[in-house]
Amino acid sequence: MGFARKHLVCSVGIHTSANAVNPAVRGDECSRHIDFSAQLRGFCIMADFIADGTEMAGPAVAPAHLIRPLVEMAEAHGVAVNEILKGLGLPQALFDDPENKVRLADYFRIQNQIQAALEDETCNLSTRQLLPGTTDYILSHLTGVKSLTETMKTLARSYNLIHGGEYNSVRKRGEIVSFVIDVRAFPFTTPDNPEHIAFSMECVQIFLHCMLKIVAPSLAEQALRKIAVPRARRDEDSGHLACWAAPIEFGASVYSLDYDASLAAAAISSPPMDALTASRVFTEIFAMADKGVLRGVINQTEDFVRSALGRGVIDQTRIAALLGVSTATLRRRLEEEGTTFRVLRRDVLNEAAKALLKQHSASEVAEELGFSEIRSFNRAFKAWNGETPTAYAARISRQAI
Repeated sequence: MGFARKHLVCSVGIHTSANAVNPAVRGDECSRHIDFSAQLRGFCIMADFIADGTEMAGPAVAPAHLIRPLVEMAEAHGVAVNEILKGLGLPQALFDDPENKVRLADYFRIQNQIQAALEDETCNLSTRQLLPGTTDYILSHLTGVKSLTETMKTLARSYNLIHGGEYNSVRKRGEIVSFVIDVRAFPFTTPDNPEHIAFSMECVQIFLHCMLKIVAPSLAEQALRKIAVPRARRDEDSGHLACWAAPIEFGASVYSLDYDASLAAAAISSPPMDALTASRVFTEIFAMADKGVLRGVINQTEDFVRSALGRGVIDQTRIAALLGVSTATLRRRLEEEGTTFRVLRRDVLNEAAKALLKQHSASEVAEELGFSEIRSFNRAFKAWNGETPTAYAARISRQAI
């Protein structure tokens, strides 16, 4: 099967089912092709969210013992945490049992009120206090930004100035642009509690991503490729990470959010001032934390490959680069998950072909899927389905009548 790939699926949604891709992202190349987004959008959403054996579960949660240090610190500073819990409709004994599960959205609600009571937006995580209104002040500098990359650079520069150190940076490596947070020299108030610091920084990543989402709601989600955390592995204390819809790399040296560089560089509309507020960021966080998460998301690498294939990236080496691993590591991870790149590419192309054949000719579909000639497409489709593309399209058409 000969592939001469043209970036077909430029206009297909990646991670969000409700939002169409920003037209500013499509570019001239996409506009020269037939717009197949309506036919393929549902398929790509399926590839992103639903792997075999996966079902929707409840919202992301965190064990109480990860949040208890925040509660104890707040109480030591005279904050009436029980009154906060009562006001939020939460049980007063929520943190008595360290194994209690706390909804991630509730953690952020509690944290939001504690920081207001402390008049410190770091919640005493840093020795350098951030006064109330800091987030709003930083967001006010995002008016007029022209891309996600510019937004990331503005945020990194602003937070470095406020924290008094070069802890944040934006780095571009090939097709990935990353917002990197290196806290190895950060002035934490509790450096002897790495577990609490890790949880807090992983929540900072969620906060940062939601800041980008209020600037470019659909594009930030679509561009996200990977989250990297120093946590050694997924364990019983990492349930809060289930709110992410992108793969997570464990054992990293720094915290980072990786985005598709071309999407991050695409032109965006400047957000209005009334959208650039801390309250809007928290609204995004609550929605992200409370949404249904996937139960049994063991095949993260498979999900990532399916998503990339659904967007039209069919080269194995390029997909490995997007994931930040070698081709050999990509193969090994897929084998550990019980599949291969060849099988996934076949499945994704087959589903795309069947979706497109409902409204387009076999020759159009062959060209847009990257087949070098119609005969190659005919042979492949018949091997996959036991009938030619023309026969399949005719059968589907008859069934629709």
